[in-house]
Amino acid sequence: MSASQSNLSDPHYGYDLVVAVSQASVNATLAQLMAGLSAPEVTLCYVYDNANNLVPIAYSTLVGDARGSDPFSVPSGADPSTNQDLKNLAAANFAGAVRARLGLPNLPLSSLPPIATLGVGSSAPVLFNLLCADFQITGFQYGPRGSASWINQSQPSGSGTPWYFSANVQLNSATLNPNSPVPPAVQQRITQLQNDPTNAFTIQKLFLDLDTAILETTPTLQGIPAGWPVWNLISTVFLGSYFTQLRQNGDPVLSYSFTVASPRPSTLQLGAVARECLPLMNNGQPIVNPTPAQLQAAALVYVGSTATTPPVPVPFGWNWIELADVAAISGVQAVRRDVFFTYLAGLLNPEVAPLCIDTNVTMTHSGEDFTILYSSSTSGSPQSFRPVATIAPPAADGFTTLLALNFNHNAHDDSTSSTHLVEIWGDFNYTLTGSVAVQGNQIRVQVQAQAYMQFAHREVFVNYTDLPGKNYYDKTLTVLYTLGVDQNGALQVTETHNVTDNSAAWDYDPQGILGKFGFENNLKQGVTSVQQNLAAVIDSAFTGYVQQMTATINGYQGWVFPGNDAFTFKNVAFSTGQDLIAQLTYVNPN
Repeated sequence: MSASQSNLSDPHYGYDLVVAVSQASVNATLAQLMAGLSAPEVTLCYVYDNANNLVPIAYSTLVGDARGSDPFSVPSGADPSTNQDLKNLAAANFAGAVRARLGLPNLPLSSLPPIATLGVGSSAPVLFNLLCADFQITGFQYGPRGSASWINQSQPSGSGTPWYFSANVQLNSATLNPNSPVPPAVQQRITQLQNDPTNAFTIQKLFLDLDTAILETTPTLQGIPAGWPVWNLISTVFLGSYFTQLRQNGDPVLSYSFTVASPRPSTLQLGAVARECLPLMNNGQPIVNPTPAQLQAAALVYVGSTATTPPVPVPFGWNWIELADVAAISGVQAVRRDVFFTYLAGLLNPEVAPLCIDTNVTMTHSGEDFTILYSSSTSGSPQSFRPVATIAPPAADGFTTLLALNFNHNAHDDSTSSTHLVEIWGDFNYTLTGSVAVQGNQIRVQVQAQAYMQFAHREVFVNYTDLPGKNYYDKTLTVLYTLGVDQNGALQVTETHNVTDNSAAWDYDPQGILGKFGFENNLKQGVTSVQQNLAAVIDSAFTGYVQQMTATINGYQGWVFPGNDAFTFKNVAFSTGQDLIAQLTYVNPN
């Protein structure tokens, strides 16, 4: 099951907004960070003290003590007994050294491990691989009877396997000062929220807390003797030195999220955000022993609520990112159907009132003379689009109805002459029905207005039907909104509409003696009044929301910034649970 099965209205979830990004996109963020580092370098040098213990020494001090000999410049395999640089280094009690420049190795991307591997759950650590653009280790390996050999090994370049340590690091959140340096997209959002000073906002950053790092594995390096004391010591201190350099630009930030103190649910303002990490599933169960490719489809999931109580993350019954989508998209955004369609109903309902018509029939007599009046006016008690009580399966046309509108007003009157030989009666009923339904990337708004009229009379014992009961006004307006994405990843909402007229032909046929009294104009005035009340309304209602919908859906992107960048839409559609689903790609992908 994929994000197309999203159903956030399920009581197990209830989140208003979900943003899920793949492990691959998390690593793209970290790769950008590593590639953008200004060549920070870790250099660790060790010498023997008088008790033959390994102690650290500054690189510059070492070179000075060794009369200018640089341990990193002496080729591997040089003879310590004849090479003058090695004699100088030995005289300075040099034992060994490592130099590593943080960044991405000069190796094919396919040969690099993921920088981060997500754990499972809301508190599991991330396995962080400490990659280096350059990695070099040198030193003396001492043997029996005073023998020694010289080691100078470097990480492969161009081809081969990179050298790296691995550590478990916790993901932590912290509140950020709005004046702190942030990426441009995040800064733009800060500026937007600062324009509403009545609703205080908070920024949270999600980061790899380097202070929590625990060494997990060390590399096995070709050409480095097993058990070499220098390497053993370097392995214990390299993690701290690496992270000290990495931290010069702050802990690696994976995302920024925004919440406000007084959320307005109608505009999807978030009051709280939580997170979890979810593995790729198969048939609803996490894959055991996933392949490296399957690991890349694991998801870092942000769940947001319009309430201020932090939501409790729980596993979902579907994959947010399928394995086949990892290369094509960065993640997925889902908006709970009730959030979007409550907003949409708020747009539509002000235009419903003019379509709600009260009908009126008045029939009186004076002796044997009758007066007839059919009329209509805008209702003082209009109805509105409301959520359907139970969402039914899609109809035959594939559309699923989410909002419904029902209004009706019936009018009936009758009158009998003074002699009781003649009686008249009539009906004037108005019905307005409507629906808002979705299919794929389309929203359909449909309303049907019908005016039913009937008039009949009796002369002595004979009944006559002068105007058969029919819908003499019957028009249906269909408005179709289509959600799309242009070539630049910007949301596009397009609108088309049409009106179908199934009004019955006027069928007045005066009968009997009374029929000659000329009631037709009075009867026809009823239909005319409906037509006049709905003129220029029924033909264009609900058609003017392209800009509002575009702005609102775009605004859903303004609460969670995974990867620190803005993202663009790839595809937009409704899930089988009628959540609004958007596939996302980073504006600045790696």
